[in-house]
Amino acid sequence: MEHVIGYDLARGLHIIAVIAWIAGLLMLPRFYAYITASQPGGELEAAMQKAARNLRVIILTPSFVLAWAFGIFLFVTYIAGDWDRPIGDLLATVPHWFWAKLILVLGLSGYQGFLSAEGRRLLKGERRHSERYWRLLSEVPFLVAIAAVLLATLEP
Repeated sequence: MEHVIGYDLARGLHIIAVIAWIAGLLMLPRFYAYITASQPGGELEAAMQKAARNLRVIILTPSFVLAWAFGIFLFVTYIAGDWDRPIGDLLATVPHWFWAKLILVLGLSGYQGFLSAEGRRLLKGERRHSERYWRLLSEVPFLVAIAAVLLATLEP
């Protein structure tokens, strides 16, 4: 099967999308920390709300979609030569490290959903978490990204 783009280009685009996605996931909780620490209804709160929204719309959502799209393309390309085999047999040949990485990526996807929901709450003026909470939470994507990258590169 011939593809519009090659495997190496797709892999490069996947990595670029993941970098942008992780960067957004690292930044967004920091914006939430600034919002939480700011005066309700103040200029800083409004500026950080706008910055958080722009980050979600311009960086996070497109990079999330592209990271998943290229990741699925790479996975399908990986198993594409064996389409005559039953799906169970195909999936049994997928390395264990991949399933661990997939679980981590699903976790990051859920984390992004959580951040989006919390952003909507902050827009309504609900401040359910402290500035410290958001600062600590901003480290989570980096730790998960380390594990996912090491799984994909070391293939243990």
